[in-house]
Amino acid sequence: MMNHTDGWMGGWDGGGMWIWALFGLIVVGLLVVVINRLSKK
Repeated sequence: MMNHTDGWMGGWDGGGMWIWALFGLIVVGLLVVVINRLSKK
């Protein structure tokens, strides 16, 4: 893994964890929208 993100946001696992948390939230949100649209057809 890339561990040279220290001075950027060096708290969560070298700074990368908040990106994965944000990415996960976006994916879940998109899934909810897709499921809602499919169930309305």
